[in-house]
Amino acid sequence: MHTAHETLRELEHVALELTSSIAPLRIGLAREAADLDAMFALRAGEIVERGWAPPASMPDGRDRDEYDDDAVHIAVFDTGKVVGACRLLLPSPHRLLPIERDFDLRLEPRGRVVQWSRLVLARAHRGDPQHRLAMACFAALWLQTTRHGFDACAGAIAKPMLELYRVIGMDFRVLAAPRMVDGELRYPALSSAATLRSALLVMRRLV
Repeated sequence: MHTAHETLRELEHVALELTSSIAPLRIGLAREAADLDAMFALRAGEIVERGWAPPASMPDGRDRDEYDDDAVHIAVFDTGKVVGACRLLLPSPHRLLPIERDFDLRLEPRGRVVQWSRLVLARAHRGDPQHRLAMACFAALWLQTTRHGFDACAGAIAKPMLELYRVIGMDFRVLAAPRMVDGELRYPALSSAATLRSALLVMRRLV
């Protein structure tokens, strides 16, 4: 029988397999100002493309909010160019997570749930029937979640994306009725530590 430490090491190995499966693309933390700027521009482009907000709402062509300064930013790189982005938001006693603010709820256990958000992919990198880039992003988010000492995540997710996530093993639990958030009807959803662990194993079989 595996100990908790051995199980975590095994899951880390699975997550690293998933992140490396997108080679020659690379996924990793984004810290450089130029990479962050490219991520914010990529986010803004998708928002406008999908009609979630007009270009005039982002006059500099960048999607940024008050959470970005403290977020853990993850980027997908194609020979140095940012072609995908997502972020991890850590709980703070000083302010609510966006999902808590937008849906008037409090995630439980208090202070132990992170939020995954702003997952975007450049148009040229969408449409993979195996969803390898999405799974690599989830694996990278999971790695950063655990490395920061957390094991459960939440997100504001549209219904089509909830269905896609279930296909690749991410079975979120819907917490409340949907609301218009960031220009789209979205559900507040929570994934437990156990669900995240099983999802990684499902994703490994799908790659």
